[in-house]
Amino acid sequence: MSDPFDLGVLYTDHPDLAAGTPFASLWSYRDAVRTRGFSDPAHGYWLHRSDPLLNTILPGTQVSLVVNFGDRWAAGRALAATSLLPRIGVFGPFTQPRLLRVGRRVRAVGAVLPSLLARHLFGVPAPELTNRIVPLDDLWPRRDVERLFDSAAGGSLHQGLAEMRETLLQRLHPPAHVPTIERAAVRVLTAGRGRVAIEDVADRAGISRQTLARRFHEATGVPPKFFARIVRFQGLVHGLLSSDVSQWASVATDAGFYDQAHMINEFRSLAGAPPTVFFRPHDDTIDPARVQVRGRPSEWLR
Repeated sequence: MSDPFDLGVLYTDHPDLAAGTPFASLWSYRDAVRTRGFSDPAHGYWLHRSDPLLNTILPGTQVSLVVNFGDRWAAGRALAATSLLPRIGVFGPFTQPRLLRVGRRVRAVGAVLPSLLARHLFGVPAPELTNRIVPLDDLWPRRDVERLFDSAAGGSLHQGLAEMRETLLQRLHPPAHVPTIERAAVRVLTAGRGRVAIEDVADRAGISRQTLARRFHEATGVPPKFFARIVRFQGLVHGLLSSDVSQWASVATDAGFYDQAHMINEFRSLAGAPPTVFFRPHDDTIDPARVQVRGRPSEWLR
């Protein structure tokens, strides 16, 4: 009989499908038993059921379309206040964490896009999607939503994701016109890992800081200063995931924080808990003596 800790969910990135497209990523989720030697950090990772990365929507700057073929998901600010999510939903940029419950049978695909494309693809500006999960049939004709679900449901998850990609690419053709200033500002803040002064970005664009802030928020759904915070936070999460807790002080410096205390405060602000609490598995069936705090979930047990 397998260890209960070996029951979880496999996240897979599909770079072959995303190559040459405007998508930031195309991914799939499926329930899976962890097998010995499973390791493909470039394209995916296995998540235990108690993994906070599986059970939390963390702040992000992009927009996602998620098609769920398994058990219904629920999300909310607390366990007692979750609500069922649509089978096909648009996840907007998030500035605060949300709890997520995915159920026992997990089978889903998703596409992640720059929020700059929200208006072109979904017909609404990014600010109307911020901190929201909207049913796709609120934005598209119902027959188009049903056609997307049916095409994505056939075959393997990879095949379904390929079908979804083609549907979205058709809707994105001709390419959306994204104002140069907003596109350039997103590129600069992302490339600088959030450690770029907004005044410098505005100076490069030849406009005032206030004008940049207004235009940037209208285009992305998030003010530029907060966008930079989220970008830096996302870089921090990736750094913590690949490091033992004993190395987190150096991760804080590499991510652009003054010290470990500054990093912990910022992580708590955006994730809802300090990293040593957030990354620790929350499962009463796991012997506490076997737990070691590491970012990478598969290395939690001694």
